[in-house]
Amino acid sequence: MSQRNFIVCIIALALMHASMLGAAEPPELKYNQTIGKIKLAVPEDPRIRDYLGLKVKTGQFGIGQIRPGLLIIQIFNMYCPHCQHYAPRVNEFYKLIQTDSRLKDRVMLIGIGVGNSPFEVDIYRKKFSVMFPLFDDKGYAVYNTLQDVLTPHFIGLILDGKGTYRMFYSKNGGFDDPAAFLNEMLKLSALFPGGIQ
Repeated sequence: MSQRNFIVCIIALALMHASMLGAAEPPELKYNQTIGKIKLAVPEDPRIRDYLGLKVKTGQFGIGQIRPGLLIIQIFNMYCPHCQHYAPRVNEFYKLIQTDSRLKDRVMLIGIGVGNSPFEVDIYRKKFSVMFPLFDDKGYAVYNTLQDVLTPHFIGLILDGKGTYRMFYSKNGGFDDPAAFLNEMLKLSALFPGGIQ
């Protein structure tokens, strides 16, 4: 095979690979089939159970058991420098939700510390003054269910109260503008299609 034919073959393979990538399922939806398998420990704190609308008091719960509404999940690791960098912005995102009467009972935020023990999650909570519920994933069960996620990673779900959900967002990385990120979540989820002011 001549060098020219070899180069033509390489270019053709590259174009074929690129077209296959373009036809793949959008990355925002790639975890849609597995997110329902996630199980977390029921919080001991009744205020957190109330925030999530959980009826169970012990054991584990599935994502679909959280009260109806918009759920944002932050996947983090306490040792991740990017997670630490974005922690103040995520806290501000949570405050924006909690101080808006239109959103407070309809939008929830939780964090899952992949590879972190309850002790490590508690250190992260205290160090960054995190007010929203954080859960540990010491055994990497959530991480292995999702696969391919980097930290931080954000997932957006609309829950219907019957244990079913619709995923509308899944993306690696943080955000710089909490208000803009909140409006993006509200628009993409169709909870507030026009966003809020």
